[in-house]
Amino acid sequence: MQVGVSANGVTLVRFHSFSTHTAMADIKQLPHLLVLIDDESEEIRNTVLAELAAFGDELGAALAAMSPDLPAAEQREILKTVACWLRAGADPFFAPGDLVRHARYGYRGVVVSVDLTCQADDSWYQRNRTQPDREQPWYHVLVDGSRTATYAAQSSLEADPGPGEIAHPLLAFFFDRLEGDKYIRNDRDWPG
Repeated sequence: MQVGVSANGVTLVRFHSFSTHTAMADIKQLPHLLVLIDDESEEIRNTVLAELAAFGDELGAALAAMSPDLPAAEQREILKTVACWLRAGADPFFAPGDLVRHARYGYRGVVVSVDLTCQADDSWYQRNRTQPDREQPWYHVLVDGSRTATYAAQSSLEADPGPGEIAHPLLAFFFDRLEGDKYIRNDRDWPG
């Protein structure tokens, strides 16, 4: 057990850390959690969202059963808020040097850098055909066999199962060599 927070007479106890999201969901707390979801205290908000996340796939049904008077739009907004909180707290799956494959488009590449959330401007994002959630890690990837670098969401990438080097003209600018299934960073300063 990590911390207990008392607010408005409701004690919320976290049985997990921020990054693991494993708690004991209590449907009796649901009405109180909903009151506190917009609390000014970040600690209380995070505790509330962790408790809501502990419901997992059952949160939607729990919201509907708890209060038939809760509008469907508000239920969807609560589900979206919890999902965004989970993604924003997610640690990146990949690190610079990791080999990846785009799940939809199939290209292979090597991760050059990571942003914890999408840093592209709205104009770029609106032109993106798939528009994955911005509130998750995004990766700068050198694409194998091309002169292209992409900016891909974590939900769009998977570990590249195939061995082999990446062919890209900027590879030597960022990395020294391939060791096993990971490129090793060189000592050159990166642009920017």
